[in-house]
This record gives sequence, C-alpha cells and structure tokens, in this order.
Amino acid sequence: LRLGEDKAASFGVKVARLRLETMMMVSLLAAIPVAFVGTIGFIGLVGPHIARMLIGEDQRFFLPASALSGALILSASSVASKSLIPGTIFPIGIVTSLIGIPFFISLILSNVRRSW
Repeated sequence: LRLGEDKAASFGVKVARLRLETMMMVSLLAAIPVAFVGTIGFIGLVGPHIARMLIGEDQRFFLPASALSGALILSASSVASKSLIPGTIFPIGIVTSLIGIPFFISLILSNVRRSW
C-alpha cells in the first residue's frame, strides 16, 4: 500500500476494489472492540495515531508515547466530563466521541488529500 496505486496497479492489483474491501474490513475491525469495551477500545485506537503524528515511526519511543497519549486523552476526557456543567457528570463516552469523531474525520481527510 505504501508503494502507491500506480505501482500496485502495475502488479495487477485491482486498486479500487482493494481500497473498498480494506475500508470495510478496517471499519469492522475498529467497530468490534469499541462495541465490546466502549471508551477504552476507542482510546486504544486513537492513542497510537496521535503518538505516531507526534513522535514518528521510531519504535523505541512510539510504544511509551502511545500509552502516554491514551492515558492523557482519557484523563482529559474525564476532567472535561466533570467540568462542562458544574454539578453534572456526563458519561465519558460522550466526551471522547466529541473529541474523537472530529479527529478521525480530519485524519481520514488528510490521508485522502495525501493519496490524491
């Protein structure tokens, strides 16, 4: 996939079909852990993306940065859920969704712009 669509097509790969199948499989694989474990699964999916954007591909720093970014996201979401309206505690899943949905949309759009 990293070689590019032209190179894959030259090897005989049906790129449009592969892209559709991959997107469907990735969506399903991402939905299953979030459906079963909720917020923690979502943080487990978002944390490594943020760490890779901040740290890069160096695996010595990537794993600790992934754990730290996941912990920071969950802690910040917890604080935000308790301080949005004084006296009311929102479910942490709502707050992480409000943070995570725009993040994933921007991540997808940046990848689409980069691939075209």
